[in-house]
Amino acid sequence: MKVKFNGMVKDMATQKPIPYATVNLLKNDVAKSIVFSSHSDDNGRFTINADTGTYILSIVFFGYTSLTNNCKFYHRMPADTKLFLMKPSINQLEQINITGQKALISQDKDKLVYNVDQDPSAKSENLTDIFRKIPMLSVDGEGNIQLNGQANYKVLLNGRETAMFALNVKDALRGFPGAVVSKIEVITAPSAKYDAEGIGGLINIITKKAVLGYNGYLSAYYSNINYQSSSNFSVQSGKFAMTGTYFLSGNYNNKSQITSETTPLQPTAYQKRFLEGARITNRFSNNGLLETSYSIDSLQTIVAYANIGGGNNKSRLDQNITTTFASTAIQYDLFDQNIRNNFPSFGIGSDFIKKFKGSPDKELSFRFNGQFSKNDGLNNSLMNTASSDLFRQNESNSKNREYTVQTDFIQPFTKSMKLETGVKFVFRNAKANYLSLSKTDENLPFEPDYFNSDNFAYKQQVYSGYGSLSFTLKKLNFRTGIRLENTSVNGNFFSSDTEVRQNYTALIPDFSANTKLGKNYTVVLSYTKRLQRPYINTLNPFVNNNDPLNISYGNPDLSAQTIHTLSFQNRLLKGANFITFGLSTSYSGNMIIQYTTFNELNGVSTTQYGNVGKNREASALLTLSTSLRKISGGINSTLRYNKIENTIISSQQEQGFSWQVALYFNYKVVKSFSISGNGGIDKPAYSLINTFNTFPFYQINFGYKFFNEKLSATINFNKFFNKWRTNRSFTEDANFKIQSTTTSPFRVTYVGFTYNFGKLKENLSKKRGVNNDDLINN
Repeated sequence: MKVKFNGMVKDMATQKPIPYATVNLLKNDVAKSIVFSSHSDDNGRFTINADTGTYILSIVFFGYTSLTNNCKFYHRMPADTKLFLMKPSINQLEQINITGQKALISQDKDKLVYNVDQDPSAKSENLTDIFRKIPMLSVDGEGNIQLNGQANYKVLLNGRETAMFALNVKDALRGFPGAVVSKIEVITAPSAKYDAEGIGGLINIITKKAVLGYNGYLSAYYSNINYQSSSNFSVQSGKFAMTGTYFLSGNYNNKSQITSETTPLQPTAYQKRFLEGARITNRFSNNGLLETSYSIDSLQTIVAYANIGGGNNKSRLDQNITTTFASTAIQYDLFDQNIRNNFPSFGIGSDFIKKFKGSPDKELSFRFNGQFSKNDGLNNSLMNTASSDLFRQNESNSKNREYTVQTDFIQPFTKSMKLETGVKFVFRNAKANYLSLSKTDENLPFEPDYFNSDNFAYKQQVYSGYGSLSFTLKKLNFRTGIRLENTSVNGNFFSSDTEVRQNYTALIPDFSANTKLGKNYTVVLSYTKRLQRPYINTLNPFVNNNDPLNISYGNPDLSAQTIHTLSFQNRLLKGANFITFGLSTSYSGNMIIQYTTFNELNGVSTTQYGNVGKNREASALLTLSTSLRKISGGINSTLRYNKIENTIISSQQEQGFSWQVALYFNYKVVKSFSISGNGGIDKPAYSLINTFNTFPFYQINFGYKFFNEKLSATINFNKFFNKWRTNRSFTEDANFKIQSTTTSPFRVTYVGFTYNFGKLKENLSKKRGVNNDDLINN
């Protein structure tokens, strides 16, 4: 039963009201988690609505000594206003943390939360490393990520779309330091308020937020193969708050050995083609984030934010090609590539959030977001054969612009019933030019190769609206909703004289039910439908034939893919012990897949896209975590079985079990010294193009804190038993077989330092942000 508590905050000396004091109500248990957070209004008054029970009431304001009181909320509490007097602080508040110790992994009604700030080793890791430890996420040896067994999903930053994750999410996550992140939310069954795009679900990365007072950190970590540095500064005073973050990362001439062997099972063109070589890569990326908020009064807040970043990738690939024929001599060729890419981006946005007096859960918001990115690439290649040489220089320039306007409204009807509704408009505009130059002699000038050149213009507009109703019947909690999305596509691929005109509407239902059986046990059942729209590169019919025996192109006739998911979860939370066991199943009958065909007459392998995939999947999830006095740890595990098939080529199908098992621990030896570690094994779900072998991972981390825990030093030993790691993949059907290997540096040793400064650590954010979770990651 909910009860109301009224309070007023005043200065002890002057008896004047204190506006905008932060008021938190915390559970009176081991976790000390916040169940209600608000501010006092212009007259120092505040109101708390909470269930009956025993709590801790915390009131904090910059320049005053914080107040902490035990309190009990009970039926028919007195309605009078309780007075709280705050004493000015001489030292303007020493460092205080009122958030309590959080579990490393926790679950809400519709999401799993990995609390990165509770993982000591995360300071020296990037997000790809951290994802390996999160249930339902898997990472293969090449850094490709799957969510719930799906390679298509959506990544958000603080609940909104950003340009850094728009195209190459793998590289973006590899360059994103864990030191910046507060927590990661994994949502496999999103409600109707989320965009329908993202077959596997959503990953929401929450960075560290503004504080009351100020704080920040400087961090630098270096290893034998890469480096990363980051900084953060947050300040909040009265009505104004600001958070700024900057981070960079890169590597040092990472060298890997690669092989690829193509064997026709009906050898007409050749018997075998073997590629062997080395790749040297250099990556650098940097990003800056800035967010400011202003509380107009106790009910209205305006937020403005911006992001700017970019980087570059450079790689050199030198390959020897050996082709074996049935009746002629072996042919030896060379294929060399030099590739450079620069990808600057920036974005701006603003939110306006209005709450309503007397109804703290009622909310109206308006949001705008603009994201802008470029990608300039240069690919120089040389194909040297016994009979001729082919020099090719490919130049590419692309621009992407995206604008989003969104409004949302939350209307509570009763304490147990709430309606969420909203509308959203997304406008995307992309242009690209690909110019191919070629020559057959290094002494000759390059000439345009218009057959291999391309330019296109692409516009996509998405109009959507949703309604989601949450209500309680006795002990059963329900959420049901529906989302309507209309998509309009207008594309022109000028080189092939191809136009794409699409207009389709999708109706996306959503349902979830949960109930609490006893004090600690919860059962959750959910159903959701998701869709995946084809992205530009999957639609583009341009033929990439840098290697004339391995060509690829897109399909302008692709339509949206849909997937249906049903899941069931059991959750047990008792003190510091948390257990989750879940079952889920999914089906897609028009899956967008990339598949390869082989022409045995000329030996050409052709890779293309089509709505010709069918995928059935069933999975089981088990998560355990516990905490004792000095040691905490747990296990995350997922077992999955899937069958994927090409509906037009019956011989192309794969099926089998895949899994992820990760164990972790943290041992606090003394107050300032801790040892942590994790390890596990990962086998991604089956796909048609590549089936990767299992990927083991393990590390141990030693951390020590100096100077009243302001300076942290870390040394991390990662995958120390093997210097190199060989990752294998294969593709096979009735006509051909392709086997590939990549051998890359595996053993890593990190050394790093983090310096924290500030007066108060009390996380608070009113912003929600635009949620553009409807693009495909490639």
